[in-house]
Amino acid sequence: MKKLFLTVVGILLFGYSAKVEPFEIYKIKASVAGSVVFSKKDAEAEKFYGLIVKIDDNQEKIELENLQNQLELLKEEIKNQEEIVKRKYDTYKRYQTLKTKSIEEKNRKFYDYITAKNQLINLKTQLTNTKASINKLKDTINKKNIKVNGYINKVYVKNGDYVAPGTIVAEVDDITKEKLTIYVPIEKIEKIKNSRVFINGKVSDFKIYKIWSVPDEKYITSYKVELVGRGFKLGEIVNVEFR
Repeated sequence: MKKLFLTVVGILLFGYSAKVEPFEIYKIKASVAGSVVFSKKDAEAEKFYGLIVKIDDNQEKIELENLQNQLELLKEEIKNQEEIVKRKYDTYKRYQTLKTKSIEEKNRKFYDYITAKNQLINLKTQLTNTKASINKLKDTINKKNIKVNGYINKVYVKNGDYVAPGTIVAEVDDITKEKLTIYVPIEKIEKIKNSRVFINGKVSDFKIYKIWSVPDEKYITSYKVELVGRGFKLGEIVNVEFR
């Protein structure tokens, strides 16, 4: 992801001219490796919401189904084992009160109970591990189905491509907001901080988003100022005034 730095078209006498740009540009990267089985290349140069790239997740879905079945079986086993533990414990406690039972018999019932309880603990551990594996697989499947919401500049991959973690698959503009960049003379910075922003002569909802506190390398007598708001077309040249 990179912040977009906008090019100022020029400085007017009573205002500033700037190009409307997206708030940010995102470089969408693959988080996991695999073969691309779907690529929405025809969404380039359009606003788009949804699946833009799909990496083969067939094996993960098979494993997920198997684990979910295993999870249900484990739940049933645990339920049965809990009943076994309860009965063995009751038997062990009953034996402790019987004078007709030898120490060896009493100890044997105790060991039966402990063995059953350990089996229950192992089953519950398996259940916890299975749930963790399911969550991990779901996360992998989610990462293999790359969705976006914005203006698609470029889709870099096509069906059949193999991607590794970190491979850039698309470039997407954040168009929920727009950004303007202007360069304001240093001596006017304090004056604009509490001023209303007018665009093309009309009051707007644009606000000052950031003011650089050092002179710009190109405009050495000015500070760079970014404004954020909505209501204009990307690429449009607008006049910015502070009143």
